Order: sequence, then structure tokens, then C-alpha cells
Amino acid sequence: MLSVRLEWLAVEVLDELPSDEARAAVQGLLVDVARRPEWWPQPGGEEVAEVFGALCWVSIVAYLDGVEVRDVGWAG
Repeated sequence: MLSVRLEWLAVEVLDELPSDEARAAVQGLLVDVARRPEWWPQPGGEEVAEVFGALCWVSIVAYLDGVEVRDVGWAG
């Protein structure tokens, strides 16, 4: 089973987003990222990929067992 891990910075930013709508949008993007390994960078944790939603983005690294979310952002 693949996993999605949140780095401490991503957790802090997610907690500090301005609204429930913002948190829901970022969480929805995280679900999309988890379901689409073709969006992931090469496994190994050295390459960072940024995935963008309509008003948010996530920064991820990939490992053989899943992805780690390094940061999230909100532009709304």
C-alpha cells in the first residue's frame, strides 16, 4: 500500500490556512496526488515536484512506498 506523509511544515501550513474551504481544497489536491503516481517525481526523495490545483499547490517528493508532502500553499 502506498502512503502519503505530511512533513511538519506542511502540517503547520495546512493548520494555518484561512478557511475550511482552503483546507478542503488542499486536502482534495492531496487525494488527487495520491491517486496519480504519474504526477510524482522519480522515487528517492531527491527530486521535488509541485502539483497545482485551481487555488492551491503541494510540493512533494516520492519514495518507493508513497509520497511525502513537503509544503502546501493557498492562493485564494
